[in-house]
Order: sequence, then structure tokens, then C-alpha cells
Amino acid sequence: MHEADRSRALTATDVARAAKVSQSTVSLVLNGKWQGRVREETARRVLAAVDELGYRINESARNLRLGNSGTVLMVVPTLVNPVFAAVHAGAARVAAGAGLGVVVFPLSAEDGCDPFSTPRQSLDGVIACSVSAQAVAKLRTGLPLAVLDDAPLPDTPTVTMDTGGGMAKALAHLIDLGHRRIMHLRAERRAWTFARRAEAFDQCVLSHPQLSPSRLATSFDLVDIRDRATAALSAADRPTAVICDDDNMATAVLAAAAELDLTVGEDLSLVGFNDLSTATVLQPPLTTVRLPLGELGAQGMQALIELRGGGTPASVTLPTELVVRRSTGPAPA
Repeated sequence: MHEADRSRALTATDVARAAKVSQSTVSLVLNGKWQGRVREETARRVLAAVDELGYRINESARNLRLGNSGTVLMVVPTLVNPVFAAVHAGAARVAAGAGLGVVVFPLSAEDGCDPFSTPRQSLDGVIACSVSAQAVAKLRTGLPLAVLDDAPLPDTPTVTMDTGGGMAKALAHLIDLGHRRIMHLRAERRAWTFARRAEAFDQCVLSHPQLSPSRLATSFDLVDIRDRATAALSAADRPTAVICDDDNMATAVLAAAAELDLTVGEDLSLVGFNDLSTATVLQPPLTTVRLPLGELGAQGMQALIELRGGGTPASVTLPTELVVRRSTGPAPA
């Protein structure tokens, strides 16, 4: 190129001129559609010209031309819980490999507004995470949809986690430690994932008539959880073990135990869900059900990409794991 041309942005025309081919040939090569239509030697010449000139595809113009936005919307219940940051990280990693970006939108946004006034024109797909397909019906009209951590739907790729199996493992662990008075601190929020945990708890205790189970439904407000847990742990027949639907809930139970001078791991055993990074630094470190949150996002994004390409991805259930730490111990005498 002449020195005077270097001040302007490079175009496909410059590549075609340097490689001595037509612009349509450059387009076929850069879009990976040259096999069977362009000679291999010609394709190599085009790619060599791209490298020599330092040409970069204008993705915005390319997406506009193809009718794509390069953006996927991930709808979550809230941004307060770090669980959804982990899911987003997994989804974004896979999306980046396909040239897509991920925008997160909480259904509980304070302004109550949708992130896009015309979703069909602004998005390439929607991922609903821990919210129902019905809740995102308006946002995803006419768009590919993948559902994460919610009830499987016909003809819709769904990626779930075996949270019911995780609850069963947590209960079995406590029963093996000799606990009989076990409380499930369950989330009041109506969501499929929490319903599965409650169902698993109720079904498992039916198989163990020697147990004296209890259930306490709370919001996610930590002060409320602490106060209500304090009342439950003050009773004469208090539970000797508590399973919480969330690690954050478990931190509030730790605070309640401290107020009552109960030593967690000795006087009271405590189990959480999610295995957040804070679980390892609590005192004592928290026994918890590890959920594959990053993999959940990655698999969901992969399913959406396959769906956009005309595929029919199968629904997947990811395994969960009980991670035992010092917050659980033998039942007190």
C-alpha cells in the first residue's frame, strides 16, 4: 500500500488487491466457505495477504450484514448472589470462542425495564438461568432459548444440576454421623431448583422413621435468617444439624450459633449448598454441596450455539458433589 493509504482503515478491497483476487473470493475465504469453490493455493494467498497487511474483520459491520448482533442475553433472578457470576463466567468463556458476548439481566432489576426495547433485533439468543421459560417469554420472542437450572421443557435444550442428589448425599452424611434432629433451612423463593431440594429432603426422611426432621422457610435476608435460626436453635429440642439451601444462608446460621455459644462442628453440624469461595474461609470451613456452576453456564451456551446452528442439542443433568469440611461432626450426646 502507498504511504498515503495507511491513514485509513484497511478493507477487504485492499486484501483483494494485494492477493490479486476478487472481493467475493476474499469474502469466501474469510468466512470459511472457500472449500470446493476456491483453489487451496488461492485461499492461502488471501490469508497471506491478510497477515501481511494486518487486516482485521469489522465484526460490527459483519454482524449487521448477516443480521446478527453477536449478543446473547442471560436472564437471572438477581445479581446479588455470586452464584450467577460463576454461571456467567462459564457461559462467557464458551461464547467468546464463537464470537459472541453475554449480557446479564436480572429479573429483579430496580428500574423494572427490559435491557432491549426490541429484543428480536438486538439479540442472537436468550439463556434463562434459574428462571422459568415463561418468565422470559417476552424477551425471547422469536429467539433461540436455552434453559439452565429449571424444569426441562419439550423441544428446549435444558441443562440442570442434580441438586436432589446433592441433598440426599448431605442427609446421608448427617445420618451416618448419628444426627436425628435435622432441619432443612429452605428458600422461600419459588424456583424449580429449590423445590427439587425440598422434595429430596422430604422423600429421604420418609425412608428414615428414626429421624425428627424440621423445616424452616426463610427469605435470603441474612438478618432475618439469623434471627429465625436463633429462635429455632434456642428450643429445648433444637436440631443438632441444619442443611441450608445456600452457602450465604449458612453464614447467617453460623452467626446465630455464635450468639447462642454453640460450637459449629461439635454442638451443631451445618451444611450449605453451592460451595462458594467463602465456604473454605469460614470458621469452621463449611461442609457444602458443590454445584458445577461454571460448567452449567458453559454447557448452556454450547447448547444455544448448537441450536442457533440448526442442531437439536440434548438436555443434560450435571452431577453434584458433597464436600465435607469441619462444620459437620458427630451428633452431640
